[in-house]
Amino acid sequence: MLASAMLDEVPNKEPYINDPVGTATIRDYEVLLDVFDCIVKKKAPQWSISEYEGGLIGFPFNAVLDWPMATPSGYAFFLEPQINEKLKAILNAWRMELLSTGNSLYVVTTESNGWLCEEALKAIEDDTNLEGQNLKFTDLFICDPTNDPAHWGFTSWDDFFVRKFKDMDTLRPVHFQDDKKWVVNSCESKPFARQTKVKEYDSFWLKGQPYSVAEMLNHEPQYTSKFVGGTIYQAFLSATSYHRWSSPVTGNVVYATVIDGTYFSEPTITGFSNPDGPDVAAPDLAQGYICHVATRAVFVIDTGDPILGLVGAVYVGMADVSTCEIAEKFRGALPAPVNKGDEIGLFHHGGSTHCLLFESKVKLAWVSESSPETATRNIPIRSALAYAYASA
Repeated sequence: MLASAMLDEVPNKEPYINDPVGTATIRDYEVLLDVFDCIVKKKAPQWSISEYEGGLIGFPFNAVLDWPMATPSGYAFFLEPQINEKLKAILNAWRMELLSTGNSLYVVTTESNGWLCEEALKAIEDDTNLEGQNLKFTDLFICDPTNDPAHWGFTSWDDFFVRKFKDMDTLRPVHFQDDKKWVVNSCESKPFARQTKVKEYDSFWLKGQPYSVAEMLNHEPQYTSKFVGGTIYQAFLSATSYHRWSSPVTGNVVYATVIDGTYFSEPTITGFSNPDGPDVAAPDLAQGYICHVATRAVFVIDTGDPILGLVGAVYVGMADVSTCEIAEKFRGALPAPVNKGDEIGLFHHGGSTHCLLFESKVKLAWVSESSPETATRNIPIRSALAYAYASA
Protein backbone atom coordinates (compact mmCIF):
# COMPACT_ATOMS: atom_id res chain seq x y z
CA MET A 1 0.00 0.00 0.00
CA LEU A 2 2.72 2.46 0.98
CA ALA A 3 4.85 1.57 -2.04
CA SER A 4 2.00 2.21 -4.44
CA ALA A 5 0.91 5.33 -2.58
CA MET A 6 4.36 6.93 -2.61
CA LEU A 7 4.48 6.62 -6.40
CA ASP A 8 0.96 8.03 -6.76
CA GLU A 9 1.73 10.96 -4.45
CA VAL A 10 4.47 12.36 -6.68
CA PRO A 11 2.78 15.31 -8.45
CA ASN A 12 2.03 14.63 -12.11
CA LYS A 13 3.39 17.96 -13.28
CA GLU A 14 6.68 19.70 -13.99
CA PRO A 15 9.33 19.33 -12.71
CA TYR A 16 8.24 15.96 -11.29
CA ILE A 17 7.35 14.35 -14.63
CA ASN A 18 10.99 13.27 -14.72
CA ASP A 19 13.30 12.30 -11.87
CA PRO A 20 16.15 14.70 -10.97
CA VAL A 21 18.49 13.22 -13.61
CA GLY A 22 15.94 13.50 -16.42
CA THR A 23 14.45 9.98 -16.62
CA ALA A 24 10.67 9.56 -16.64
CA THR A 25 9.29 9.29 -13.11
CA ILE A 26 8.20 5.74 -12.26
CA ARG A 27 4.51 5.45 -11.40
CA ASP A 28 4.12 1.68 -11.08
CA TYR A 29 5.52 -0.55 -8.30
CA GLU A 30 6.23 -3.48 -10.64
CA VAL A 31 8.18 -1.19 -12.96
CA LEU A 32 10.15 0.06 -9.95
CA LEU A 33 11.19 -3.52 -9.13
CA ASP A 34 12.18 -4.11 -12.77
CA VAL A 35 14.37 -1.00 -12.66
CA PHE A 36 15.98 -2.18 -9.41
CA ASP A 37 16.71 -5.52 -11.07
CA CYS A 38 18.33 -3.80 -14.03
CA ILE A 39 20.52 -1.60 -11.83
CA VAL A 40 21.70 -4.52 -9.68
CA LYS A 41 22.68 -6.62 -12.68
CA LYS A 42 23.93 -4.09 -15.20
CA LYS A 43 24.26 -0.49 -14.03
CA ALA A 44 27.46 0.65 -12.38
CA PRO A 45 27.60 4.41 -11.73
CA GLN A 46 28.81 6.28 -14.81
CA TRP A 47 30.33 9.73 -14.91
CA SER A 48 27.91 12.54 -15.81
CA ILE A 49 28.63 16.23 -15.40
CA SER A 50 24.91 17.02 -15.02
CA GLU A 51 24.51 14.40 -12.27
CA TYR A 52 27.70 15.67 -10.61
CA GLU A 53 26.45 19.25 -10.59
CA GLY A 54 23.02 18.07 -9.37
CA GLY A 55 24.50 16.15 -6.45
CA LEU A 56 23.36 12.71 -7.59
CA ILE A 57 26.49 11.41 -9.28
CA GLY A 58 26.91 7.69 -8.60
CA PHE A 59 23.43 7.28 -7.08
CA PRO A 60 21.18 5.44 -9.56
CA PHE A 61 18.84 4.09 -6.86
CA ASN A 62 18.63 7.49 -5.19
CA ALA A 63 17.78 9.21 -8.47
CA VAL A 64 14.88 6.80 -9.08
CA LEU A 65 13.58 7.18 -5.51
CA ASP A 66 14.24 10.89 -4.99
CA TRP A 67 10.64 12.05 -5.53
CA PRO A 68 8.86 9.02 -3.95
CA MET A 69 10.96 9.27 -0.78
CA ALA A 70 9.85 12.90 -0.43
CA THR A 71 6.15 11.96 -0.18
CA PRO A 72 4.22 11.27 3.07
CA SER A 73 3.85 7.58 2.17
CA GLY A 74 7.52 7.41 1.21
CA TYR A 75 8.46 8.76 4.63
CA ALA A 76 6.58 5.87 6.25
CA PHE A 77 7.73 3.25 3.72
CA PHE A 78 11.47 3.87 4.09
CA LEU A 79 11.34 3.73 7.90
CA GLU A 80 9.95 0.17 7.86
CA PRO A 81 12.57 -2.28 9.24
CA GLN A 82 11.44 -5.08 6.92
CA ILE A 83 11.81 -2.83 3.90
CA ASN A 84 15.32 -1.80 4.93
CA GLU A 85 16.30 -5.41 5.49
CA LYS A 86 15.43 -6.12 1.85
CA LEU A 87 17.07 -2.92 0.60
CA LYS A 88 20.26 -3.94 2.40
CA ALA A 89 20.22 -7.28 0.58
CA ILE A 90 19.63 -5.58 -2.77
CA LEU A 91 22.40 -3.03 -2.28
CA ASN A 92 24.84 -5.66 -1.01
CA ALA A 93 24.12 -7.85 -4.03
CA TRP A 94 24.74 -4.86 -6.29
CA ARG A 95 28.09 -4.16 -4.65
CA MET A 96 29.27 -7.77 -4.45
CA GLU A 97 28.00 -9.05 -7.80
CA LEU A 98 28.66 -5.99 -9.95
CA LEU A 99 30.48 -3.06 -8.35
CA SER A 100 33.25 -5.18 -6.80
CA THR A 101 33.85 -7.25 -9.92
CA GLY A 102 35.46 -6.68 -13.29
CA ASN A 103 31.97 -6.39 -14.81
CA SER A 104 31.86 -2.81 -13.53
CA LEU A 105 35.09 -1.73 -15.24
CA TYR A 106 33.16 -0.39 -18.22
CA VAL A 107 32.65 2.81 -16.16
CA VAL A 108 36.33 3.08 -15.11
CA THR A 109 37.68 4.21 -18.49
CA THR A 110 38.89 7.34 -20.26
CA GLU A 111 35.75 7.47 -22.42
CA SER A 112 33.43 10.47 -22.08
CA ASN A 113 31.17 8.77 -19.51
CA GLY A 114 34.02 7.03 -17.71
CA TRP A 115 35.54 8.07 -14.38
CA LEU A 116 38.97 8.50 -15.98
CA CYS A 117 37.86 11.01 -18.62
CA GLU A 118 39.36 14.50 -18.43
CA GLU A 119 36.15 16.05 -17.09
CA ALA A 120 35.83 13.53 -14.22
CA LEU A 121 39.52 13.68 -13.36
CA LYS A 122 39.37 17.47 -13.17
CA ALA A 123 36.43 17.30 -10.75
CA ILE A 124 38.32 14.83 -8.54
CA GLU A 125 41.53 16.88 -8.74
CA ASP A 126 39.69 20.12 -7.89
CA ASP A 127 38.06 18.38 -4.93
CA THR A 128 41.37 16.93 -3.69
CA ASN A 129 44.06 19.54 -4.32
CA LEU A 130 44.92 21.86 -1.48
CA GLU A 131 45.03 25.60 -2.01
CA GLY A 132 47.84 26.46 -4.41
CA GLN A 133 48.25 22.86 -5.61
CA ASN A 134 47.71 21.64 -9.15
CA LEU A 135 48.50 17.95 -8.83
CA LYS A 136 47.09 15.47 -11.32
CA PHE A 137 45.11 12.36 -10.42
CA THR A 138 48.20 10.27 -11.17
CA ASP A 139 50.17 12.34 -8.64
CA LEU A 140 47.46 12.06 -6.00
CA PHE A 141 46.32 8.45 -6.08
CA ILE A 142 47.76 4.96 -6.56
CA CYS A 143 47.08 3.97 -10.16
CA ASP A 144 48.89 2.52 -13.18
CA PRO A 145 47.96 4.17 -16.50
CA THR A 146 51.22 3.00 -18.10
CA ASN A 147 50.75 -0.75 -17.77
CA ASP A 148 46.96 -0.64 -17.88
CA PRO A 149 45.87 2.26 -20.11
CA ALA A 150 42.30 0.95 -20.24
CA HIS A 151 41.54 1.00 -16.50
CA TRP A 152 44.70 2.44 -14.87
CA GLY A 153 45.22 -0.62 -12.67
CA PHE A 154 41.79 -0.54 -11.02
CA THR A 155 40.05 -3.91 -10.86
CA SER A 156 36.44 -2.71 -10.37
CA TRP A 157 34.32 0.37 -9.74
CA ASP A 158 34.56 -0.25 -6.00
CA ASP A 159 38.36 -0.52 -6.23
CA PHE A 160 38.40 2.88 -7.95
CA PHE A 161 36.04 4.39 -5.40
CA VAL A 162 38.07 3.31 -2.34
CA ARG A 163 41.35 4.36 -3.99
CA LYS A 164 44.26 5.32 -1.75
CA PHE A 165 46.51 8.36 -1.76
CA LYS A 166 49.83 7.76 -3.48
CA ASP A 167 51.81 8.99 -0.48
CA MET A 168 49.45 9.55 2.43
CA ASP A 169 52.04 10.96 4.83
CA THR A 170 53.23 13.53 2.30
CA LEU A 171 49.88 14.51 0.79
CA ARG A 172 47.91 14.33 4.05
CA PRO A 173 50.32 14.55 7.00
CA VAL A 174 48.93 14.14 10.50
CA HIS A 175 48.85 17.56 12.14
CA PHE A 176 49.95 17.85 15.77
CA GLN A 177 50.62 14.13 16.00
CA ASP A 178 52.08 14.31 19.50
CA ASP A 179 49.64 16.79 21.05
CA LYS A 180 46.66 14.85 22.44
CA LYS A 181 44.49 17.94 22.75
CA TRP A 182 44.49 18.58 19.00
CA VAL A 183 41.70 16.82 17.08
CA VAL A 184 42.29 16.18 13.37
CA ASN A 185 39.77 15.84 10.59
CA SER A 186 38.53 12.27 10.32
CA CYS A 187 37.32 12.40 6.71
CA GLU A 188 38.07 14.45 3.60
CA SER A 189 34.91 16.50 4.01
CA LYS A 190 33.09 19.84 3.89
CA PRO A 191 31.65 21.18 7.20
CA PHE A 192 27.87 20.81 7.43
CA ALA A 193 26.89 21.63 11.02
CA ARG A 194 28.26 22.32 14.48
CA GLN A 195 26.05 22.23 17.56
CA THR A 196 26.73 22.60 21.29
CA LYS A 197 24.79 21.48 24.35
CA VAL A 198 23.23 18.57 22.48
CA LYS A 199 20.39 16.70 24.19
CA GLU A 200 19.89 13.05 25.00
CA TYR A 201 16.59 13.13 23.07
CA ASP A 202 15.46 15.80 20.67
CA SER A 203 13.06 16.21 17.74
CA PHE A 204 15.68 15.51 15.10
CA TRP A 205 13.12 15.05 12.31
CA LEU A 206 11.84 18.63 12.60
CA LYS A 207 13.11 21.83 10.96
CA GLY A 208 16.63 22.61 12.09
CA GLN A 209 17.43 18.91 12.65
CA PRO A 210 18.87 19.12 16.17
CA TYR A 211 20.86 16.13 17.35
CA SER A 212 19.52 13.42 19.64
CA VAL A 213 22.53 11.62 21.11
CA ALA A 214 20.66 8.52 22.30
CA GLU A 215 19.25 7.91 18.82
CA MET A 216 22.60 8.46 17.12
CA LEU A 217 24.32 5.94 19.38
CA ASN A 218 21.46 3.43 19.20
CA HIS A 219 20.59 3.95 22.87
CA GLU A 220 23.96 2.68 24.10
CA PRO A 221 23.63 3.88 27.74
CA GLN A 222 27.28 3.56 28.67
CA TYR A 223 28.33 6.15 26.12
CA THR A 224 25.20 8.20 25.44
CA SER A 225 25.42 9.86 28.86
CA LYS A 226 29.02 10.91 28.19
CA PHE A 227 28.07 13.09 25.22
CA VAL A 228 24.82 14.63 26.43
CA GLY A 229 25.38 18.37 26.78
CA GLY A 230 28.46 18.17 24.59
CA THR A 231 29.35 19.23 21.05
CA ILE A 232 28.70 17.58 17.67
CA TYR A 233 30.52 18.47 14.47
CA GLN A 234 29.24 17.11 11.14
CA ALA A 235 30.75 17.20 7.64
CA PHE A 236 29.87 15.88 4.18
CA LEU A 237 31.86 13.73 1.74
CA SER A 238 30.98 14.16 -1.92
CA ALA A 239 31.20 11.27 -4.39
CA THR A 240 34.50 12.66 -5.70
CA SER A 241 36.11 12.76 -2.25
CA TYR A 242 38.49 10.32 -0.58
CA HIS A 243 36.28 7.87 1.32
CA ARG A 244 38.48 6.29 3.96
CA TRP A 245 38.27 7.31 7.63
CA SER A 246 41.15 8.26 9.90
CA SER A 247 41.09 8.38 13.68
CA PRO A 248 40.62 11.98 14.86
CA VAL A 249 42.57 11.35 18.09
CA THR A 250 45.10 9.05 19.75
CA GLY A 251 43.88 6.61 22.38
CA ASN A 252 42.06 3.29 22.65
CA VAL A 253 39.01 2.31 20.63
CA VAL A 254 36.65 1.04 23.33
CA TYR A 255 33.53 0.64 21.16
CA ALA A 256 33.07 -0.01 17.44
CA THR A 257 29.97 -1.36 15.74
CA VAL A 258 27.82 -1.03 12.62
CA ILE A 259 24.17 -0.16 13.29
CA ASP A 260 21.72 -1.32 10.64
CA GLY A 261 19.24 1.37 9.71
CA THR A 262 17.51 3.07 6.82
CA TYR A 263 18.87 3.66 3.32
CA PHE A 264 16.49 6.11 1.65
CA SER A 265 14.65 7.77 4.52
CA GLU A 266 14.09 11.50 4.16
CA PRO A 267 12.27 13.67 6.74
CA THR A 268 9.11 15.45 5.73
CA ILE A 269 10.82 18.83 6.27
CA THR A 270 12.91 18.31 3.10
CA GLY A 271 10.11 16.56 1.18
CA PHE A 272 6.96 17.76 -0.56
CA SER A 273 5.68 19.38 2.64
CA ASN A 274 8.48 21.94 2.31
CA PRO A 275 7.07 25.18 0.77
CA ASP A 276 10.15 25.35 -1.46
CA GLY A 277 9.64 21.81 -2.72
CA PRO A 278 11.65 18.63 -2.05
CA ASP A 279 15.42 18.38 -1.94
CA VAL A 280 16.49 17.40 -5.47
CA ALA A 281 19.57 15.67 -4.06
CA ALA A 282 17.97 14.14 -0.97
CA PRO A 283 19.09 13.38 1.64
CA ASP A 284 21.84 16.03 1.31
CA LEU A 285 19.82 18.67 3.17
CA ALA A 286 18.80 16.13 5.81
CA GLN A 287 22.23 15.00 6.94
CA GLY A 288 21.46 15.77 10.58
CA TYR A 289 18.35 13.59 10.43
CA ILE A 290 20.00 10.57 8.78
CA CYS A 291 22.68 10.43 11.50
CA HIS A 292 19.91 9.06 13.73
CA VAL A 293 18.20 6.58 11.40
CA ALA A 294 20.54 5.52 8.57
CA THR A 295 22.98 2.62 8.54
CA ARG A 296 26.11 3.84 10.31
CA ALA A 297 29.36 2.83 11.97
CA VAL A 298 29.91 4.12 15.52
CA PHE A 299 33.26 4.45 17.29
CA VAL A 300 34.08 5.60 20.83
CA ILE A 301 37.74 6.40 21.51
CA ASP A 302 39.15 6.91 24.99
CA THR A 303 41.95 9.43 24.62
CA GLY A 304 43.15 8.99 28.21
CA ASP A 305 43.46 12.76 28.37
CA PRO A 306 41.67 14.36 31.35
CA ILE A 307 40.54 17.30 29.23
CA LEU A 308 39.51 15.58 25.98
CA GLY A 309 38.16 12.36 27.54
CA LEU A 310 36.03 10.24 25.21
CA VAL A 311 35.54 11.14 21.55
CA GLY A 312 32.75 9.61 19.48
CA ALA A 313 32.72 9.21 15.70
CA VAL A 314 29.70 8.25 13.57
CA TYR A 315 30.16 7.40 9.89
CA VAL A 316 26.83 7.45 8.06
CA GLY A 317 25.88 5.77 4.80
CA MET A 318 23.70 7.93 2.57
CA ALA A 319 21.19 6.39 0.15
CA ASP A 320 23.05 4.00 -2.20
CA VAL A 321 26.02 3.95 0.22
CA SER A 322 25.13 0.60 1.71
CA THR A 323 28.37 -0.45 3.40
CA CYS A 324 30.20 1.16 6.30
CA GLU A 325 33.28 -1.02 6.78
CA ILE A 326 35.16 -0.98 10.08
CA ALA A 327 38.86 -1.84 9.80
CA GLU A 328 39.60 -5.42 10.83
CA LYS A 329 41.70 -4.35 13.82
CA PHE A 330 38.63 -2.88 15.51
CA ARG A 331 36.19 -5.71 14.79
CA GLY A 332 37.59 -8.02 17.45
CA ALA A 333 38.31 -7.69 21.13
CA LEU A 334 38.37 -4.13 22.41
CA PRO A 335 39.94 -1.89 23.60
CA ALA A 336 42.43 -1.59 20.76
CA PRO A 337 45.06 1.15 20.51
CA VAL A 338 44.83 3.73 17.74
CA ASN A 339 47.03 6.65 16.74
CA LYS A 340 45.77 9.95 15.45
CA GLY A 341 45.51 9.64 11.66
CA ASP A 342 45.38 5.82 11.54
CA GLU A 343 42.86 4.39 9.08
CA ILE A 344 39.89 2.97 10.98
CA GLY A 345 37.42 2.19 8.19
CA LEU A 346 35.89 3.24 4.87
CA PHE A 347 32.70 3.82 2.91
CA HIS A 348 31.90 1.80 -0.18
CA HIS A 349 30.33 3.80 -2.99
CA GLY A 350 28.82 7.26 -3.01
CA GLY A 351 28.77 10.49 -1.03
CA SER A 352 28.43 10.18 2.73
CA THR A 353 28.47 12.14 5.99
CA HIS A 354 30.07 11.80 9.41
CA CYS A 355 29.94 13.29 12.92
CA LEU A 356 32.39 13.75 15.77
CA LEU A 357 31.03 13.89 19.34
CA PHE A 358 32.70 15.54 22.33
CA GLU A 359 31.90 15.45 26.05
CA SER A 360 30.17 18.36 27.76
CA LYS A 361 33.28 19.19 29.82
CA VAL A 362 35.30 19.89 26.67
CA LYS A 363 35.65 23.34 25.17
CA LEU A 364 36.89 23.48 21.60
CA ALA A 365 38.75 26.13 19.65
CA TRP A 366 37.98 25.39 16.00
CA VAL A 367 40.10 26.17 12.96
CA SER A 368 38.47 28.85 10.84
CA GLU A 369 37.88 26.49 7.91
CA SER A 370 35.52 24.38 10.04
CA SER A 371 32.71 26.94 10.14
CA PRO A 372 29.64 25.49 8.35
CA GLU A 373 28.42 29.01 7.57
CA THR A 374 31.49 29.97 5.55
CA ALA A 375 32.98 26.66 4.37
CA THR A 376 33.32 26.40 0.60
CA ARG A 377 35.37 23.23 0.21
CA ASN A 378 36.69 20.12 1.92
CA ILE A 379 38.94 20.21 4.95
CA PRO A 380 41.77 17.72 4.24
CA ILE A 381 41.73 14.47 6.16
CA ARG A 382 44.23 14.35 9.09
CA SER A 383 44.58 18.15 9.13
CA ALA A 384 43.99 20.27 12.24
CA LEU A 385 40.30 20.60 13.15
CA ALA A 386 39.96 21.71 16.79
CA TYR A 387 41.92 22.22 20.00
CA ALA A 388 40.40 20.96 23.26
CA TYR A 389 40.67 22.85 26.53
CA ALA A 390 38.96 22.57 29.90
CA SER A 391 36.06 24.83 30.81
CA ALA A 392 36.67 27.35 33.55
